[in-house]
Amino acid sequence: MEKKLKHLKVYDKIYNLIQDGTYPPGSQLPSETVLSSQMGVSRMTLRKALTLLQDDGLTRNAQGIGHFVCMPEEKRVSKGQVSQAVSHPVYIYCTEDVLCEDFNFRIEPPTNAIIDSLGEYTPAVVIADRWYKTDDKYIAYTLSILPIDIIGEKKIDLNNPSQLLNYLENDCYLSSNNYKRVYTHSAAGNFTSEEHILSGKDSFLLVQENITDSAGRIIISNKHYIPIDKFRIEIEL
Repeated sequence: MEKKLKHLKVYDKIYNLIQDGTYPPGSQLPSETVLSSQMGVSRMTLRKALTLLQDDGLTRNAQGIGHFVCMPEEKRVSKGQVSQAVSHPVYIYCTEDVLCEDFNFRIEPPTNAIIDSLGEYTPAVVIADRWYKTDDKYIAYTLSILPIDIIGEKKIDLNNPSQLLNYLENDCYLSSNNYKRVYTHSAAGNFTSEEHILSGKDSFLLVQENITDSAGRIIISNKHYIPIDKFRIEIEL
């Protein structure tokens, strides 16, 4: 099993502190110096975690003042964000022709943040990472989280990773499913691993995507990162 990146562990800790009321809505987080000391990590690691919290609409950064926990009405909602494009976002929005060149997955007990994002309890989740390459460069990344029971329902053999990859890249995008996508800017695209740098700039299109089945269950939660200078979205009305 891959070792969890430090900033993801810090994300989980701060997320739990927000959820248990230690840092209530509207409150200001401790300074980066104090918070990094409390978490036992460098300020760089802390900033990566804070960036992910901002991506998820949990905190906001007031330039020159500090980081604040978002009020409920400030959090991003999916209303009006339903996409009609039934295809993998990296393939339809990236201006480069890309292929999935690096893929791995792991099974983990879910964190509180994952349970909340899925909307219901699951005893375990499958977490899949995919990096996409054009020519000799990695330029895009997708993180997927699936409840473990979906693996059984879809009869995906995890001893044959290609089955999981095919489901994530193709089969989950079926007309029987529904798709909600929120498009935002992110600075976190280069935080996906220590080996993969997607861009010389920390500026990315982030597509947050929930795929639900006919019963309304979230069967996959995705985050897709594309460099800001490598994406194009066309909308037909």
